[in-house]
Amino acid sequence: MPLFQYEAISATGQRDTGTLDAMDRAEAIRKLSRRGLQPHEVREANGVGKAAAVSEKKRGDEVAKEGESGPIVLKRAQVIQFTEELTDLLTAGLQLEQALHAMENRKVSILGILARRLRDLVRDGIPFSSALQSVSPSFGELYANLVAAGEASGSLTSILRRQGVYLNSMEALRSKVVAALIYPAFIIVSGIALGIVFITYLLPKLIGLIKNTGGKMPAIATFMMSFSGFLKTWWWAILALLVMLGVAAKVWVSDPERRKGWHRAMLNLPLYGPLLRTRFEVQFLETLGNLLINGLPLHRALELVRKTTMNLFLREKLGIVEAQVADGGSLSRTLEKTEVVRPLVVDMIRVGEQTGEMAEALGKAAERFDRQLSKVLDRATAALQPVIILCMALMVGSMAWMMISVVYSTLESLRR
Repeated sequence: MPLFQYEAISATGQRDTGTLDAMDRAEAIRKLSRRGLQPHEVREANGVGKAAAVSEKKRGDEVAKEGESGPIVLKRAQVIQFTEELTDLLTAGLQLEQALHAMENRKVSILGILARRLRDLVRDGIPFSSALQSVSPSFGELYANLVAAGEASGSLTSILRRQGVYLNSMEALRSKVVAALIYPAFIIVSGIALGIVFITYLLPKLIGLIKNTGGKMPAIATFMMSFSGFLKTWWWAILALLVMLGVAAKVWVSDPERRKGWHRAMLNLPLYGPLLRTRFEVQFLETLGNLLINGLPLHRALELVRKTTMNLFLREKLGIVEAQVADGGSLSRTLEKTEVVRPLVVDMIRVGEQTGEMAEALGKAAERFDRQLSKVLDRATAALQPVIILCMALMVGSMAWMMISVVYSTLESLRR
């Protein structure tokens, strides 16, 4: 019977090494699980373990690509739910394979299918972090790297718990931004719908009334009827022009340099620019603090933060920061030179460097800027609402004035 060397993590977080007899790696892993150990590395004592591990990894990737085993796409809420449920089961004392087995008992839920496929790979000796990336792209590199760090350090449960908190905070941030835009979007859509109804239904009836009574049409009514006629005649040309503009815009932004310039310009827009900047700073502080507190080195954490940044201009700046920090530079000084964040953020990071509590300082700064983001959203919404209301008032007022003019002209014609 083959002899296997293993490295595993006990329930108390202690690293345990040794050897055991088993028919194959899968049986060796099951024996370790029955002992209450979480396998980290299992290899044959004759030295071919690494090749076997690579073979198992390739086999797992192949399984993840076949038929029903294609990539599972999850919503953000489902990723959060999976993380929280798995954390609760691990906290209760279950081993990883047992916890996944408990989660796979769902009859229909996609999370049950996810847990089953993850358990199959983990049972075959594939690391949980690799299994996550093989089964579902929704977890991403950031999530998988944190899980890998938890497996290596024996703190998978605590890392998953913190990751759940982080994912919830990011989801709350997105919801906060979306909620602030719902009211303005509703007002704009309502105004457009009202204008369309007036031009296509009410205005023709008023014009017919004027013609029947021999009255004179107001200038604004004449203009709007001409505009309505233009839209009815040339709607296909307008639609084609809009499609061409959309294609041209897509081609234009396909160039990374032009898209980077547009992303830079977005940061300087009134109202929207400060909102984007503050949102980036909150995400930067939250993500970097979460990575550092989970044990990742600073340069690796900066690399992951850079990859999760959608703004290409800020991503390029973070690349400079990452390179200079990797060369031994100070994070606060590098951020100050590149101006990727505002001076207040730099000052709070500098405090963390001086106290040696960088992760905690970043977490506190993230909470502070999250509150500031709420204020920025409130100010932007408060400034936008009067503008929208003024535009709506002008539109409705013009329509009301036109209707009153038509009625007055009709009455004058009847008196004659």
